[in-house]
Amino acid sequence: MAQQTRGSSEWQKLGWIGGLYLSVAGLGAGTPALSQSGGVRYSLTTEHVDLKVVISPEGTNLLQVVLRDHLRFTNRISSQTVIRVPEAAQLTIPPGFETLGPVGSPLWVLPASQDPGLLYLGLSTEGLDLNPQVLDLFVRRIEGPAHVCVWQFDGTGGLAVTVQSRDGLTEKDRLGLPVGAHQHHNLGFSAPGLTTVWLQARAQFDGTNAWSAETPILFSVEPLPESLPILGSPRLGAPGNLEFSLSGTPGKNTHLETSPDLLHWNPVGTVTPGFDPVTVTVPVGSSSPNRFYRAR
Repeated sequence: MAQQTRGSSEWQKLGWIGGLYLSVAGLGAGTPALSQSGGVRYSLTTEHVDLKVVISPEGTNLLQVVLRDHLRFTNRISSQTVIRVPEAAQLTIPPGFETLGPVGSPLWVLPASQDPGLLYLGLSTEGLDLNPQVLDLFVRRIEGPAHVCVWQFDGTGGLAVTVQSRDGLTEKDRLGLPVGAHQHHNLGFSAPGLTTVWLQARAQFDGTNAWSAETPILFSVEPLPESLPILGSPRLGAPGNLEFSLSGTPGKNTHLETSPDLLHWNPVGTVTPGFDPVTVTVPVGSSSPNRFYRAR
């Protein structure tokens, strides 16, 4: 199979990314019709959900951070889940709250008090039996467009800020959680887009530190900015099929087209990107020895 690729800047001049020149002679006949798989995460929207620290596997000193879905009585794995932060969560930072960001700037907030239109996000160490009776939850890194802050009101009208990524993350950006407790904090994001917060729990077992793995929690702060669809490099799938990875704006329909000469384009089908790259499978016919693909 002969393959020729071009630089991304050259493809961008054509209005798309991920183009390829591919010899498909001998791959077998077929009518171009695509399918997609993967990229799907379970969306948490208005439920009561806790970031919960558990011992897993049971009987060990290994910690794990999971998402406890109280509506469906189940623990969800973070890599299979997205937390939605809708436009209704957007506020404007008022005077006196400069520790959260510049006055007048937007802040998307999941509040510590329950709002039926927003996710009610808590922190839980319930069910743990540790000595000493304390556990630390660190914010290790942030990936995405937003700065992230966590705070509570201190009872005098002031703010007790425990996490603020604007000035860089340090060991101080952590929450000390009593064992066997359940808490709620305000969680703020400075910008819309997909932002991943990496968390790590630390506790002590008989005087020895025990850690969880660094755990990514994906937040979809809306409205999501539109992004160009990107086709990954092709690979052979089942006989007669090509496979691509495709990323783009989650939920926004993307059209895949094919051409024998970069001049005449024919539709192949429509793909809907997810929160993770999806795999697109295209049956390849033998009517043209060379074929180009684009997504837009």
